[in-house]
Amino acid sequence: MAEMLPPQRRRHILDELNKYGQVRVTELSHELGISEMTVRRDLNALASAGELVKVHGGATREQSATSVEPGFIRKLGLAAPEKEALALRAAELIEPGMSVALNSGTTTYALAGQCTGIADLTVVTNSPRIAEIFYSAENASQSVILIGGTRTPSDALVGPLATTALAQLHVDICFMGIHGMTAEDGFTTPNMLEAQANRAFMAAAAELVVVADHSKWGITGLCQIAELGAADVLITGDALSPEAVDILGQSIETLLLTSTP
Repeated sequence: MAEMLPPQRRRHILDELNKYGQVRVTELSHELGISEMTVRRDLNALASAGELVKVHGGATREQSATSVEPGFIRKLGLAAPEKEALALRAAELIEPGMSVALNSGTTTYALAGQCTGIADLTVVTNSPRIAEIFYSAENASQSVILIGGTRTPSDALVGPLATTALAQLHVDICFMGIHGMTAEDGFTTPNMLEAQANRAFMAAAAELVVVADHSKWGITGLCQIAELGAADVLITGDALSPEAVDILGQSIETLLLTSTP
């Protein structure tokens, strides 16, 4: 790419931000052929103008404090078509007779809707909303175990009751939704108790499949759940930047990119 003047670079940065939802200093430095210091100066200028919000390693469109946990209904409407596409792809990994764990989240909620017709399925979840999907389906061959605990703003049941119950279980596969993922911090969530419950889900599962729309890349929550390499499979959207795809592909055994209808 030919060298750009500062206004051209900043327009390009905003175009990338509108396309992907976030930008990273390292990616912009490589793409534009400029130093990371120059990228940071451009981000500072754009942040001062109110065009973006700087975060660790890059920038996003909106302010998102690491401890802010959006409510379930608000998250349900975000990237909804992509979440449905991820749910369809994830459901292909489930076979009749399996035991599966679904942690609380809007993408796993979408996945639950794709699983109600699978025979002889045992479902373990800490989400009353997910449990209700299976209860409403009235599939007599399915069994649902709803873990108890204290409810969070994202409608997850967490705490000692949840982690103690999960420690007694063993499932074939765990599908896990997350708040954010970065190369440096791995998979994260804003809630410490949710992080503990998610790690208990991981310990109970023979295989971990993380389902996360592409906008989760570059976002860091307050608490780490696990490093990127802890996931056996990551199912995400194909709108990720090429560098993000490369980083994730090197860290995770199987990366499945799904296109949004």
